[in-house]
Amino acid sequence: MPGAPQPSFVDELIQAPAGVALLARLEATKRDDVSRFECPTDCNHDSVRLAALSIQEMPYGELLELAVSAAQQFAGPWSGQALTSLPYLYEHAKHRRQIAEALSARFYLPLHRDPDLGAQQWWYEEPINSQQRAGITPCFTNYTLCYGNGEFTWGGLWTITDPPPQIHDALILTWDFFGWPTSRWLLPVRSDARVWVINRPADWTRLVETYPKAAAHPHAGWELPGPNQHPSDTKLLRSLATQHAVRSEIALHVLPDWERVAADFDGVHLSWAGFLTTEGFISDLSNGGVTMMRFWGSEHTLWLHDVFETPVPLEAPMLTGSVGGGVGVDASTDDGRRARDSRALDTLLGR
Repeated sequence: MPGAPQPSFVDELIQAPAGVALLARLEATKRDDVSRFECPTDCNHDSVRLAALSIQEMPYGELLELAVSAAQQFAGPWSGQALTSLPYLYEHAKHRRQIAEALSARFYLPLHRDPDLGAQQWWYEEPINSQQRAGITPCFTNYTLCYGNGEFTWGGLWTITDPPPQIHDALILTWDFFGWPTSRWLLPVRSDARVWVINRPADWTRLVETYPKAAAHPHAGWELPGPNQHPSDTKLLRSLATQHAVRSEIALHVLPDWERVAADFDGVHLSWAGFLTTEGFISDLSNGGVTMMRFWGSEHTLWLHDVFETPVPLEAPMLTGSVGGGVGVDASTDDGRRARDSRALDTLLGR
């Protein structure tokens, strides 16, 4: 309602699927009885205290790696364990508030940082054959071509803001890269670019209500249960009043009309705070419908116009080969790769 106080960042972490997943993963780093790949089914007060204290010395890149991997594994639509993990995550989230408060106190500003227009990177997984390379087509020409019901438009171009090396492997995993050799380029953005910023679910809801487009057909997997989960597994999660990850009935699914968004804005930016609070979070709309940001996977900007200065090839991303064997390629020193990347990028930008 108008004038109602807005939830704090701490409160929104405790309400969001990606947020509660991160809090549990942080607690688990201080427990010997829970492995990296296990969801804690209880909460240990001493471990919570130790996790909160550890945040004071935690590198930012380590936090982001935990955030990306936990959100995908414990709360993602493709994870076979999300529906069995989320009830425990929501049940114990309030007991992990101390971790959320420490996280907010230490990392609030970098998590909420506006897009650095001089540090946008385009990551390119080069197709392995000529037929796939021939399928590259210009962006910014048809915003009605969308993933699913419109979670994002294929007519845009993704960039990320200079991610720390610790999360490079996690990024290509959550972005569903195939393990092909991956390069990256700096795409400096003009200072006059018009950007819609998403730091909270309310920012996504406002985008949807300003430029609404109702889904014409169902889209299995946009919310839980996803394709690797059974509908019957939602019963326990649906019984929790605090959860925002699933609904039993959806009368109206609404997402952005990307063509109309592109008429007013050059890009839509999801901050790291927005990722933690908004990815996978079901929001009610004023018309009785619901919406959810889904499949963005990390801090991201979806550009809707060519607002870029001259692209600059960068050194290879720090990939270990642990994700599909994917390795990084240095476009700044590999002449052949640089030339092929340049042709692909010119095609995408319509230059």
